[in-house]
Amino acid sequence: MKEIILTVHILTATLWIGGMLFMVFVLSPYVRALPNSVEVFQRVGKRFSIIGTFIGLPILFITGIGNMHNFGITFYDLFNRTSLYASTLHDKIHLFLLSFILALVHDLYFGPRSHLNEKFRVFTRIIGVVNLIVGILIVYLAAKLRFGG
Repeated sequence: MKEIILTVHILTATLWIGGMLFMVFVLSPYVRALPNSVEVFQRVGKRFSIIGTFIGLPILFITGIGNMHNFGITFYDLFNRTSLYASTLHDKIHLFLLSFILALVHDLYFGPRSHLNEKFRVFTRIIGVVNLIVGILIVYLAAKLRFGG
């Protein structure tokens, strides 16, 4: 069972981070050249928001708790940073919570308003890039955990 939980966790993280990387490096350069770029970004963003933020992030949270249990880490260990592993996991969870907040602000506030003016468009981009950087840091911490913390 623990292999299934970890597999779902990794696949969901791949979808989440891969989707953000795809949006930044593939979709954005292509769409910006289109005459209806704002509409395309709105539609793709809404679709990715449903899959990445509202389905993916809760799955990551649930499978993350399952992984924590499978690796023998308790909430006491997290709060008290009882080991290098628990300390790294503590940091990863805090970055995850930051990413979740950024995603909500991006997807529910700035993204839907990005067509209104340049200020919203710029803030939407900035929050998206910051969230991508936070996501990459989370992946780094996940790799660090696989090597003991």
